[in-house]
Amino acid sequence: MALHEIYAARDIGRFSRAVVEHDRVLQRAGHANHAMFLQKAAARFARDFVPNWENDVRAWKSWGYATTCNAVSREAGGQAGIEACRAMAARVSQLSDALVNEVEGKALSLFASSFGRHSRAAECRNGMIRIAKVCRDESGILEELNSQSLGLLVNGFSKWPQESTPRQATLAIAAEICRRARQLSDFPSQNLSTLVNGFSKWAEPNARQALTAIAGEVLRRSRRRNVWLSDFGHQELSNMVNGFAKWPEDCRGALVAIASEVSHRAGVPDARFSAFTSQGLANLVNGFCKCPEEEVFCQATVAIAGEVLRRNRRARLSEFTQQEMANLVNGFSKWPQEAAS
Repeated sequence: MALHEIYAARDIGRFSRAVVEHDRVLQRAGHANHAMFLQKAAARFARDFVPNWENDVRAWKSWGYATTCNAVSREAGGQAGIEACRAMAARVSQLSDALVNEVEGKALSLFASSFGRHSRAAECRNGMIRIAKVCRDESGILEELNSQSLGLLVNGFSKWPQESTPRQATLAIAAEICRRARQLSDFPSQNLSTLVNGFSKWAEPNARQALTAIAGEVLRRSRRRNVWLSDFGHQELSNMVNGFAKWPEDCRGALVAIASEVSHRAGVPDARFSAFTSQGLANLVNGFCKCPEEEVFCQATVAIAGEVLRRNRRARLSEFTQQEMANLVNGFSKWPQEAAS
């Protein structure tokens, strides 16, 4: 049925909806045919739809291309997905100034995220630069985007840290985040985490100011004691610590709040502390050890040390990479007696 729908679709709207829906269902079910479906979808996308990209942009149908590219460019899409993403990026890079203004802003952000998955491909780099130029030069586009789209742009651009155009575009987004500082309370926790992850890749003052503004919002949320930071997932907390730790003095309040939340979750049986990934635990310790004089960071690190010991008893230390183990050891060494106990 899934393959029948994508082969029967004659326009990008129907095709993209079928791809996105069946991708979601097959992935959720852990279906053995998930990868095969995406790879066949990628092949048809590249063959039958990408060549018609410019005409569909004129018809205001860019969103279907973006959602399809986002689905097939993931790991399950395999080589066919990579080739489809490269073909799509090549078309985006060639858009004229007049035509690029007819692409939906949210589509540009999803393309940036997709192209960022294959940053070594020249086509993806060129497509990203075209998108970055638009974001840098057309402030109206950024003003229209929601927090999710802004986060996707920042994260996508961060895959090319040596390029000047994405740097300039990222700083424009940082300025937009600072302009919306009073609206950060409306941003979902996942989008705040995505923004922090992206901005932390850049050392410029604008990126630092945006990160500091988000840290202030995290601190405000932590003061609502009835919820603590319970709306943030494990991965989101880890990403934020990793980002805020780049400027620990500016973001100390948020780091303290997250450390308190980590200690809180360690003591609550149903908080699924064991669900932190190995990378997540290493990021937390690596961030907390930047401020070894704070007792709250010591307590959180001791809680993480306990989780590492539990994983050792279950022969799960092989889950940690060498770099993650190095980060853990370096962090635990800041509080050797406490971590050992």
